[in-house]
Amino acid sequence: MEEDFGFVQDVCADLESGTITSIIVPGSNKFRGIFSNGNEIVIEWQNIKCIGEDVILVEI
Repeated sequence: MEEDFGFVQDVCADLESGTITSIIVPGSNKFRGIFSNGNEIVIEWQNIKCIGEDVILVEI
């Protein structure tokens, strides 16, 4: 199944280690309550499978 979540709005990082812990994309009503934090979807870094020039593949 493919789903377009939109562009990455922000990232969360562990400042001590300097690693990214999650990315934040715009929310949608369809996913609200599952991964959503208000109007945003937080995708944990371990769920990111591949990062390309135009797309980030995640496992949900």
